[in-house]
Amino acid sequence: MMGYLDVATCLLVACILLPLGAWGRAQADSLVVDAIQGQERDERIAVLRRGALTCQVLSVVFFLAAFVLLVVN
Repeated sequence: MMGYLDVATCLLVACILLPLGAWGRAQADSLVVDAIQGQERDERIAVLRRGALTCQVLSVVFFLAAFVLLVVN
């Protein structure tokens, strides 16, 4: 029973991170305050996009972990 809870937890985390990362990448421009201009604005947008990409990569890792846990159990 405990193994299935681990699988469910991994799937839940993956299902939260994937759309969060997709939304973050799509909305990075609008999430940075308009008062910031120039190079600093571009850097902050890049940081948000990297963080969103990290969320998407981690969601894949959690999906794979859930698959491995399911196969092992």
